Amino acid sequence: MEIKRERHKLRHSNTRVFIHHSEETLAENLMNRGDRPQELYRKHILPKVIQELNLREGTKAKWSQYAGCSCPCSPGFILSDDGLYKTHIHVTLKGD
Repeated sequence: MEIKRERHKLRHSNTRVFIHHSEETLAENLMNRGDRPQELYRKHILPKVIQELNLREGTKAKWSQYAGCSCPCSPGFILSDDGLYKTHIHVTLKGD
């Protein structure tokens, strides 16, 4: 798993976590955006991200199909109470 952080320009924006699969083609990514295993991500990926980035204890995550923009093309988690405002976190999963 690879984690990258980037500052974002959105004013008063909570942190977003976007999860990508390294083995997925662009076409597969486009087709699968509406059907991500969000509960598996919440259970297995988010705790690692929160721990690795030393986010505040009690950080909450809400899944949103519209996390990245106003259309459903960039689903992800919106974090609250994390102390990182205006940050996008991109997680790339490698392998299965």
